[in-house]
Amino acid sequence: MWIVVLALGLAVVPPATRGSAVAPAIAGSAVAPPTAQPDSVVAFDAPALVAAAPVSGPLVGIASTPDGNGYWLVAADGAVTPFGDATTYPPAVTPWPVVGMAADDRTGGYWLVSAAGAVLGFDAPLLGSLAGVNLNQPVVGVAATPDGGGYWLVAADGGVFAFGDARFQGSTGGIHLARPVVGMAADAATGGYWLLAADGGVFAFDAPFLGSAASLHLRAPVVAMAGTPDDGGYWLAGADGGVFTYGDAPFAGAALTSPMAPAVGIAAGPAGYWVAYGHAAFVLSGPPPPVPASPDGGPGTFGPTSAGVLSGMVVALDPGHNGGNGDDPSYIDAPIWNGRETEACDTAGSETDSGYTEAQFNFNVAEYLTADLRAEGATVVLTRTTNTGVGPCVTERAAIGNNAHADAALSIHADGGPPGGRGFAILEPVADGINNAIIAPSDVLGTDLRDAFAAGTGEQVSSYDGVDGIQPRDDLGGTNLSTVPKVFIECANMRNAADAALVTSPAWQAQAAGAIATGLITFLTAG
Repeated sequence: MWIVVLALGLAVVPPATRGSAVAPAIAGSAVAPPTAQPDSVVAFDAPALVAAAPVSGPLVGIASTPDGNGYWLVAADGAVTPFGDATTYPPAVTPWPVVGMAADDRTGGYWLVSAAGAVLGFDAPLLGSLAGVNLNQPVVGVAATPDGGGYWLVAADGGVFAFGDARFQGSTGGIHLARPVVGMAADAATGGYWLLAADGGVFAFDAPFLGSAASLHLRAPVVAMAGTPDDGGYWLAGADGGVFTYGDAPFAGAALTSPMAPAVGIAAGPAGYWVAYGHAAFVLSGPPPPVPASPDGGPGTFGPTSAGVLSGMVVALDPGHNGGNGDDPSYIDAPIWNGRETEACDTAGSETDSGYTEAQFNFNVAEYLTADLRAEGATVVLTRTTNTGVGPCVTERAAIGNNAHADAALSIHADGGPPGGRGFAILEPVADGINNAIIAPSDVLGTDLRDAFAAGTGEQVSSYDGVDGIQPRDDLGGTNLSTVPKVFIECANMRNAADAALVTSPAWQAQAAGAIATGLITFLTAG
């Protein structure tokens, strides 16, 4: 895709409106906030720069050049696009999901870092990495020392790893955090650094604490930070496009975003800043947004956005569990009949060691997958349309697909298996009276999904569940009670460190959805 960069020169607004991406105008002017597009950049009191080549997405980060007259954008696959005076290097798409980049002020090059802690340097010296190290939490960011002689990596638990002449100044690795760390920035004046948590909390290590957003009620998580050129302040960027300023960092504007174009990074320009927007889903806190209606007015049903190979077909998607399940045990623990025996209405699901929930992962993948399927002409029916509620019970989840007369139904999950095991598995139904007719087509659906998921994500089949990625199950109400072809997919093991780094990555969530869409298309268009 080709990128469009918007440039805004906006006056500083009063502190009360700082961080808002939804103000109708800035500082009393008639200028309304721009609307961010997926995989794009908006310039605020910074030069609008044009790329010489298409931008590869989904974007995950941005880093400015040493003089602030250019920047690089990096995608999850490691593809980098230069702007302004940023140096162009031969493309080197990596086999691992990239989570961040940092510029080398000495050479004009940069480093890329993966969730597993692998580091790749472009005209920047490789000074060490965490590749092959068994990490407690995935790496989420990188920052370079002022002289380019070192860099720090930071993990989601706030653990900091120093390489080259970077000095270890402390970490939050031994502290119980309310929300995980999402990034860091270096303070050139002191040689220290700041860590940033998703709730807007800032932790300063041999760097001045200038304030944080931890006490604010945020509509979306904070995702990135950048220091000012003189190191007298810093900006924080929220996924919803909000920009928060501290110290001498000026507020130059913010952009409206959508769930498909959240902010993913912020970088300092000569005076203002650039904000990069990716291509991922996030869920705002507070009241859920209204649910779009189907052509017949039914909530939870989403019609096609264009004609395609799935025109006229209905797919039922069940994002397993729900974000509020753990807060209502009396509801989810209630016994229901699953076709063979009693089981609980629902469960809270699994989570990674850092606290990222399976319910959120399932919902994000379902949102990506819904968009993919609708673009191919399908009508998509969802069993839930937010991640802030409770239930429904597994009996109702099966009934939603049955009542929609779905051509295929899928329950999306991520497992909570043994920490030493990893991989994905397809759970298929076993003949049980009322669903005998769906066994053969469900087996075909499961095989098509397995093959597509393995090819599309590179994830291995489960090392502990099933045989060659397939596991028949007779204890799941979701398949026992289905009258349409249906399977479950356990996309990865959330309790395994390597798999946890995947499921927490928006880029991998989108990749997983794309692979699932391929499997569904194969099944639905065969013969």
